[in-house]
This record gives sequence, C-alpha cells and structure tokens, in this order.
Amino acid sequence: MPNVPSLQVRLAGVICCSLLASAGARAQLRPFALHEGWSFGLAQATARHPAQVPGEVHTDLLRNGLIPDPYCNFNADSVQWIEEKDWAYVRTIDADAALLENEHVDLVFKGLDTFAEVWLNDSLLGMANNMFRSWEWPVRELLRPGPNTLRVVFRSAVREGHQLRKAYGINLPHDSDPSAVSPYVRKAAYQFGWDFAPRLVGCGIWRPVELRCWNGARLGSVKVEQHFTTDSIRLDVQVNTVGNASSTVHCSLDGVPIGRPVDTAPSASNTVHSTLPRTALWWPNGSGEQTLHKLHVELRSPNGTLLDSCTHRIGLRTVELRQEADSIGRSFTFVINGKPVFMKGCNIVPPDMFPGRASDSAWVALVAHMQRAHMNMVRVWAGGIYPPEAFYMACDTAGILVWQDLMLANLVPAEGNFLENIRLEAKEQAKRIALHPCAALLCGNNELEVAWGNWGWQQKYGLHGADSARVIDSNRHLWKDVLGAVSEEAGVPYTWTSALSNWGNAAGLRSGDLHYWGVWHGDADFASFTTNVGRFVSEYGFQSWPDSALLARYIDVEQLHLGSEALRWRQRSYKTDRPIHEAIRRELGEEPITLGGFIGAGLRVQSLAYEQAIQAHMEKQPWCMGTLFWQLNDCWPGPSWSLVDYGGNWKPGMYAVERLYGQ
Repeated sequence: MPNVPSLQVRLAGVICCSLLASAGARAQLRPFALHEGWSFGLAQATARHPAQVPGEVHTDLLRNGLIPDPYCNFNADSVQWIEEKDWAYVRTIDADAALLENEHVDLVFKGLDTFAEVWLNDSLLGMANNMFRSWEWPVRELLRPGPNTLRVVFRSAVREGHQLRKAYGINLPHDSDPSAVSPYVRKAAYQFGWDFAPRLVGCGIWRPVELRCWNGARLGSVKVEQHFTTDSIRLDVQVNTVGNASSTVHCSLDGVPIGRPVDTAPSASNTVHSTLPRTALWWPNGSGEQTLHKLHVELRSPNGTLLDSCTHRIGLRTVELRQEADSIGRSFTFVINGKPVFMKGCNIVPPDMFPGRASDSAWVALVAHMQRAHMNMVRVWAGGIYPPEAFYMACDTAGILVWQDLMLANLVPAEGNFLENIRLEAKEQAKRIALHPCAALLCGNNELEVAWGNWGWQQKYGLHGADSARVIDSNRHLWKDVLGAVSEEAGVPYTWTSALSNWGNAAGLRSGDLHYWGVWHGDADFASFTTNVGRFVSEYGFQSWPDSALLARYIDVEQLHLGSEALRWRQRSYKTDRPIHEAIRRELGEEPITLGGFIGAGLRVQSLAYEQAIQAHMEKQPWCMGTLFWQLNDCWPGPSWSLVDYGGNWKPGMYAVERLYGQ
C-alpha cells in the first residue's frame, strides 16, 4: 500500500443553532447540514486529512495528493488497494443550549456507501449496509453540551462481501466482477467493473448528512393519488406524521387551500381529499404542456403553531403501461392521459464513477441533452444508482418520463435480512419517485431473467439441483411479489424484468420489451435492425471512442496511437475494438491507419447504426411503441455506446437522434 503522509487537521464544523432561540422558531422543524469540517483516514491510523462531504474516499485521497488520478493512464489498477481497507470519517458537533432545547434531534444520513458504523462520542448509533437507503438515529439524549465527536467507520465492501458470500453458501453469477462479491452487496454494480467502466470500489458519505431538529410532531412521508373522471380529478393527499403531539394537516395547491384540515392521531397516516376540474394536465415532451402545480403541506399544533411543512411540484396526469394480448403477441405501450404515446429516448448510467462527485448539475445536464434531442423518456439502468431529486425535478419540467430500474443488475441472495433490506430500499425510493409526474415505470431487474435462461450461468457457476431452484425461485419472488407489491403501494406502473425475452428469440419480437444486441454482441450487420423490431426496444446500440482531444487529457501522448497498450486497457468490452473495425470496412469501405482516422470513422458508423435502428422502430408503429438507445452518457473517459462523451460533447450520432426524434 502506498505511504499515506500524516497531515494534522483541526476538526471544525460547529453547528450554530441560534436561530432556534425563540419559542416559535423552536417549534418548527429545521434541518442543519453537516457538510463542513470532516476529516478522514485509514480507520486504524491516527493521521487525518481534509474530507469533502458529500464525497468518496477516492476523490478525498486524490484531492489530498495521496493517489494519482484513477482516470489517467493505468492508474485505476494502481489504486485497487483502497477497496481492501477500512476508512474513518470524523467531525465535531458543538451542541449549544439552543440545540439542546429541542425535544428531538435526529442524525440523518441520506447515503452511506456501504458498510458503516456510526458513532457519536462513545455510543454506537447503528450500522448501515445499503448504499441506496437513508439512515437516521435519534441523538438528542446522547449529545453533550459542547463538542461531540461524530465518527463514521466504513468497512471494506469487498471483505464484507466475501463474508456474506460464505454465509450464503452459493456462488452467484458475477460476470463483470472478479472478486465475486457484488451480488451480496447493496452497492452500485458498475463500480465493480462493467463493459463500459473500470473497477473502482470505494466508500464514503456520498449523499447529504444533517441534524433534524423538531418538537412535538413532524411530517413523515407524503403520497398523492389522482382519480380521474370525465370532467374532474379527485386528489387524495396521504400524509404520514411522526411524533406524539396532536396536530392538524393543512394542504394548498398553488397557494389555494384544498380539502379540509385533518386532525392527526400520533404517528398516523392521514388523508386530505379534494376535487379539482380536469384542466391543465401534464404531458410528456412533444405531446403537450408540462403544467406543474405547487402542493404545499403544513403540520400545525392545536394552537396554530407551524410544526413542519413541505412543498412538492406535482402534475395532473395518468400513466398506464398497457400490455395486452393482440394478433401479434402482447403489446408494451405507454398510455398518458388516455393517449398511447410512442416513446423516444435513451438509457443513462451515472455521470461519474464516484457518485459523490456527480453534482446535481451533472444529472440536470443529462436532462438538458434529452430535451434538446426531442426525447420523452429515459431509462435509469439497474447497475448504477438512484438519481438525486434534482434529476427527477428536471424531468418533470422537461417532460421526460422516467423508466426507473430498481438497482438489481445481479442475482442476489434474496432471503431473510437481505430480502428485507432490498424491500426497504425499494419502498423508500419508490415513495420518493412516485411524487413526480415524470414517474412512468418501475422495473424489477435488468436482464436477469433472460440471463438465467440463455447465458449458461448454471453451467458456468455450478448452479444445479437444489441450489439452482433456491436461487431463481427466491429472485423471482423478489422481482414479482416483493417489488411488485412495493410498486403497487407507490402507485407506479411496474414490470418485473427487462427484457421480457432474449434478443435471439423470435418471441422477443412479438411480446413485451426487447434488448436487441444482435448488433455488437451478435456480430450482425446494421441491416438487422430493420428485421428485429420488438414491441418496445429498450436497449440497442453500437460503440465508439470519444474524440482524441478528450483522450489526451487522460492518456499520455506517446500512447495515443492505434494498438497502444493504453487504448487496449481502456477498452472494457470483451469484443474489443473488432466490431468497430469491421463496421468501418463494411459500411464505409475504409481501413484507417491512424488513431484520428479510426475514431472519426468509428463515430460515423456509430451514427449510421443508431439512425438505422431508430428509423426502423419509428416506422413500425404501432407494432413498436418505443425506442430507448443504449446509452446517452459515460461515467468516465473511454469507449462505450454513448452518444454524449464524458466531457459533455455530442458525438455525430446524437445529431442523428435529434433529427429523427424531432420528426
């Protein structure tokens, strides 16, 4: 392991709660961000270095000059030691009198990656084991007047994963992960290595952390149900409250009170009913206006004191995934406000290998690309992460419907505590996403059903007899029953797997959604796009390299030539660059001899591939009712199926998409 130099850091970050001094202010819930004053280091070492929260251990090490940039040259290989270590993050909370006057003070982590022990002074608050969940603990009785030490210890996800794998006793498929632990860890799968990304397994406080100060009662969750009639909409606002104090829920829409205030029982769920005229509906991009309404919810004490409030932007609309038997097979059509709409869109991956480094603006930028290219749907892929609120809000505004995969890109040990962990994760995320008018679909997994039936996993991983039945039966129970129930409760359409059929099977062209990978993985020519049109094509694509100017920022100049070791290393697909070379010869009749010539020709043939596929899908309506190409963006600078490179630049294929989707 490289030597990590010592650096003394003063633990700062005092929480100033003087705003809570007055009784009226003290009554209302107030969150206080805990983003400043963190330091980090190896868990068993005394050396500490400045940390950025939200953030991640790789980026903290890089910022302190302790590792080279993992994106440059072969550096990703040189930092693999990080995943084997335990790391600690520490800061001080100064508890003054105003803070301690609150009846309740909760410590809230909105994202811990992944296995974490959280300590306040000498007390273990609890342990986290899921990157995709929020974690909170009451700390009012543990806070001492004056300085308090908050410490988060992250255990190696790889070592913890090995222990969980041993306990489960079955070797689950792990095609992209040589450590074989990713199926047993609730962590972003792409970080363990994928065919478009290197392996960079880290840890950290990757989403915001805060103290939540409140008195009497507070709002828990809010759910909005819309029931359409011919000329009206009944709005049911379900409000969950927390705390023992009596209170009343008040709702308004665009500043106008709706329904009658509802008196709440302690820690209860309460519903405010209202009827609205059926006007100003929300429509996806290209089908109408994206009218948004401001729903404001207040919780007040019996004497009228404001205890808590929240505001959500909602859209009045209905979304249905229509899967009906017909003369062809079974449809896969999105129906918005009673109207079938052809979906024009893409798949996305996280904007960075290190989620804490991808700010809200990076996610919003993805939506700007979609809107500019006349898209109306995006699929958030199962091997990444759940996007931040800013992404869904941008989709609401831009009219981009969201197909949200639940984060299942591996078969998992879907039993006992692990199953419950996933259920709680899905429930939290579904509840959050469902509030947005862009929420169109939740999906139980990416390609796992077709993989089980077609990829030879049983032979490759020794899954036979009782082990085979145990794995697939428990996972299908998770996808169909557990996650299906979560989606139904959230009120969002659901499909239990994508794709429903394998791309090499004729049945996949007649029913459900299709991932067509005859081009690239099957070595088919581009003409096969026209003869392999499914009812909804939710994945397809062709690779290219980004511009050499972008590569030059991350690869030494002497390696920027065809056949170099650095370029071979950066190509993560098992197919290598061979399909690109073959397509250049077949489609263009060219044989590039320079890197610039190869990249330029590769970008042109990629554009041809997407153009032929999209034209075929759009021309075969209503047989086909959607096309989502793989993929819009990159998570690091390298070759992939993206049409927007890591630098945010459009490749030629994106201009073809813009033209075709704009028709």
